[in-house]
Amino acid sequence: CKSMSEFTKGYVLRPATPADIPAILGLMRDMASFEKLEHIFKASAESLRNSFFSDEPSAYCLVITPEGQPDTIISYIMWFYNYSSFLDRRGIYLEDLYIDPAHRKKGLGAAALRHLAQMAVTQGCGRLEWVVLDWNQNAIDFYQHQGAQVLQDWRVVRVTGEALVNMANGTPVPAEAQG
Repeated sequence: CKSMSEFTKGYVLRPATPADIPAILGLMRDMASFEKLEHIFKASAESLRNSFFSDEPSAYCLVITPEGQPDTIISYIMWFYNYSSFLDRRGIYLEDLYIDPAHRKKGLGAAALRHLAQMAVTQGCGRLEWVVLDWNQNAIDFYQHQGAQVLQDWRVVRVTGEALVNMANGTPVPAEAQG
């Protein structure tokens, strides 16, 4: 990865390493707290090591550090490839973009999105996409300012936990009956 100093002076963007996992995990916990989702947080150092650094990674992670401080992780960007049947191309799905609050308003978010967009274009991807919580108006405004379109007519559909097991067993319980 290139240094981000050409985009945002004083910071470096680089691929995460196994040594970065404790810092990434800490930032992930901060993000879960901000999003009021601590109750579903299950990531561990071991699970992240497997997700990012196994023979077949589930996801990829970039980190941002202050220039000259390669061990000080102030942001992580987690992404993976998805696929669009209609475009018949893979895309990049941004799972997390989190910047420590002390380092916000310095152009890092815009530079990180630009980097992912450049990766998508270079690799022939059909799109770059992600979701945003409907109550996070600051993020929505930021993403729209960067040229992203917030799709109003699509809803995220999710099956997890016991409902996933029930579906796999062929005994789904309708969502409205799950309480």
